[in-house]
Amino acid sequence: LSPFERFELGGDGLSNQSFGLNGRDIISLRGYGTEDIMQRYPGGAGVFNKYTVELRYPLSLNPSSTIFVTAFAQGGNAWGRARDFNPFDIKRSVGLGLRVFLPMFGTLGFDWGIGFDKPEFYGDKKLSNYARFNIVLGFEPD
Repeated sequence: LSPFERFELGGDGLSNQSFGLNGRDIISLRGYGTEDIMQRYPGGAGVFNKYTVELRYPLSLNPSSTIFVTAFAQGGNAWGRARDFNPFDIKRSVGLGLRVFLPMFGTLGFDWGIGFDKPEFYGDKKLSNYARFNIVLGFEPD
């Protein structure tokens, strides 16, 4: 595959923008950073899958600022080649978030996710090693 047909999975799509300069698609996976999933494929992965379930509850439906709280569950992974693809080898996460839609700006969101399948190099089993805070600005990431 060419460098323009590769993916970076993980993070929030904002903190890993330097990868976008290489022509790789950035696919967010809340609760994980790109270093958690992509350490096996530093040049980007050729295949990925991602599953998302999100429940949104409106706090305010005011047209000038619509506010939602969210609860989500996600799973996904990335592989270097199609023959390595395994739909049951997924990195799972759950979390909570807040979305504010401002008509002149777009979506402003804050998510807090916990990744259950982090690599073993984190060592200590503290919640802070598994949780990750993400920010959404102007659009919902893929």
